[in-house]
Amino acid sequence: MNQRKTSPLVWAVAALAIVLLGAMTFAAGFGAGFGTGRVTAPKVAVQAATAGALGASGDRIPLPGRPTPAPEPADPAPAVAVDTPEDFELIWEAWDALEESFYGDLPATPETVGGLVEGLLRAIEVETGEPLDREQAADAILAAALQIMQQQAGGELSVRDLTYGAINGLTLQLNDDYTYLRDPEEAAFFNETLEGSFEGIGARVAEAEGGGVRIVEPFSGQPAWNAGIRRGDVILAVDGQDITRMTLQDAISLIRGPKGSDVLLTVKSEGQESREIAVVRDRITVPAVEYRMLDEGVAYLRLGEFSAPATEQMREALKALQAQNPSGLVLDLRGNPGGFLRTAVEITSEFIDEGPVVIERFKDGREDVFEAQSGGSALTIPLVVLVDEGSASASEILAGAVQDAGRGILVGARTYGKGSVQIPDELSDGSVMSITTARWFTPNDRLIHGEGLLPDIEVPRSEEDIAADRDPQLERAVEYLLQGQ
Repeated sequence: MNQRKTSPLVWAVAALAIVLLGAMTFAAGFGAGFGTGRVTAPKVAVQAATAGALGASGDRIPLPGRPTPAPEPADPAPAVAVDTPEDFELIWEAWDALEESFYGDLPATPETVGGLVEGLLRAIEVETGEPLDREQAADAILAAALQIMQQQAGGELSVRDLTYGAINGLTLQLNDDYTYLRDPEEAAFFNETLEGSFEGIGARVAEAEGGGVRIVEPFSGQPAWNAGIRRGDVILAVDGQDITRMTLQDAISLIRGPKGSDVLLTVKSEGQESREIAVVRDRITVPAVEYRMLDEGVAYLRLGEFSAPATEQMREALKALQAQNPSGLVLDLRGNPGGFLRTAVEITSEFIDEGPVVIERFKDGREDVFEAQSGGSALTIPLVVLVDEGSASASEILAGAVQDAGRGILVGARTYGKGSVQIPDELSDGSVMSITTARWFTPNDRLIHGEGLLPDIEVPRSEEDIAADRDPQLERAVEYLLQGQ
């Protein structure tokens, strides 16, 4: 019998049909990947879809490099006409940015719809003897998948949101937690935080165990604090809307709002029943620096993040503290997640006035060395830097430079180990690709990423210590400064 020549698009749509009809596990995984942006299960999808295809026809699917004759269908289905949403162009913008800048290895092609579809696309090329336009084929498959999802969902889906999910499904293949997409709202939120101000209730927060938003630190004198919200409280609902099953980002978006607007928070404190607290939002300036003199004549300075205003705040704090002639300084970087590289170099230069601060190395062997700037104001005062598991990124740059230069010692617990460099690449709709492009090394060429920094003096701080407001790490730092050991 004569075999019919099948067009690549028909094969692509056929591939989609096999994937979708193979098993509901793939449909669930595909939908989850699009919806959350960080969850896919391509290997499971391949196995499930293959099993479904074999069960339907008994014929094996052609694999790359091992072509088999295509069976003649009893009733060939016509090609499916699909409209490609304009938003899909963002996928290829993101892919171009990754190809240009990503530090690690990239997959051969954007495998956003699973390994099975990739294998079938390669089989099409074997069958036709011609290379496919992969972007066109993937657009057609994704557009067809979207139509089927809309039918199954019984309503319209946000193509833009699904596109964001598809891009993050792509980045998931890179095995790099720091290369991903921020949608325009998330990008604006991130930029606001690094600029040091935003409109909201005024508190550092984290995801609560069991759901909700845990208050890590309410800023003194700002709306949350003035309303009676304290450290350890958990927000369960915002204006009556349950947030315990939301992502932290979505919950924060509800809590934040314009200056002067009201928000009703359902809050639970340990050992108490939940209660409703009304808070009037305000313009919040994030305090990057907190400082005071301790009873022993030792200066204490806490740096919360390396935001844009942090350098000037640090200089003002150092000036105020040194005017009191302290015998030493404790610089607290515990829980500091990092921030701007520029700020890290500027603040480190307050303590070290020459030599390298950090080495930035690219995958091709190129490197940039960032040197300390002269004129620091705290070059000779005895120094202890407090670090813990939450000290990351720019915090590790400063701590590593101090340790390598012998300028001071580290006390506390091993740091987080986040020593990779992310460059933002803004896409056409305002979303931003965060792309890992390099690794950071300390001046003595120690790798930070995945390793962290080991303190000179290790001192644990337990949950019991925190609950009882005990701080053995700070106590040990003060002891070292007073006794020299």
